[in-house]
Amino acid sequence: MTATAHPDQAVLATLLLRQAERVLAAVPRDEAREALDAVRAFAAAPAPDRYLVAVRLLRAAERQHKLAALGRALGAQRAAQGLDSLASAGVAPELLAALRALPTDARNGRRLAVISDLIETYRLINVRAAAARRALYLTVGASKTPRRTQTPRRQRPV
Repeated sequence: MTATAHPDQAVLATLLLRQAERVLAAVPRDEAREALDAVRAFAAAPAPDRYLVAVRLLRAAERQHKLAALGRALGAQRAAQGLDSLASAGVAPELLAALRALPTDARNGRRLAVISDLIETYRLINVRAAAARRALYLTVGASKTPRRTQTPRRQRPV
């Protein structure tokens, strides 16, 4: 910043410096490269438009960093829950071992949860179908021969 800078530019520079210090303390430099370039551009030639660009890029870098950290934490938790539900659903141990080798991100956690829900749904449908079959058997009784008619089919006229 030059000595002939406007007083408002000094205020903007102070605010930008505070935000840059806060953000760059938490976000790795390679994730905030674009924001750093914007801060350098403001420092080279202070202007309100460059200040806004730098602030927006700093906020975006901070937000992306926080979302990535949250995604990693939730991904590991979801993957563990999905594997637990698959284990309780009766999936073979060797298949569970192969699934544990997958990366623990949120997407794989959701996939495991969906697979577990599908297995559970299949089991519920199977139980209800068996109960309905049993009820039908008790109502109708066991028939020794199926009721198929052995009448010949009608032939189509040629």
